[in-house]
Amino acid sequence: MSLTLKRIVLFVADLDKQASYYRDRLGLPVVEARKGWIEFDAGGCTIALHRGARKPRLDFAASEPLDRLRDDLQAKRVKLQEIKEDVLGRGRYCRGRDAEGNPFQISTGY
Repeated sequence: MSLTLKRIVLFVADLDKQASYYRDRLGLPVVEARKGWIEFDAGGCTIALHRGARKPRLDFAASEPLDRLRDDLQAKRVKLQEIKEDVLGRGRYCRGRDAEGNPFQISTGY
């Protein structure tokens, strides 16, 4: 089993202000922008800003079929939600929480 950190999602109250900070002050290039979402290239992974008020989420890319990976992780008592299709049609994902309740997502296909 191999997971690679793909994206860190930060939920923010003021998307324009935060986007300006990461783009203009830190100089990170924008790789995707749509309503309520902007994603920046941060080298080995991306930083996505999403309008909202939640804990940050780590997004991992899986190198094996998601069904098998989910089964393997659940056998290790990792609590995961059902597998879902991405709303943009890019792949499949499932979400979970670590031992302290921090959210993460595992995806394939994008």
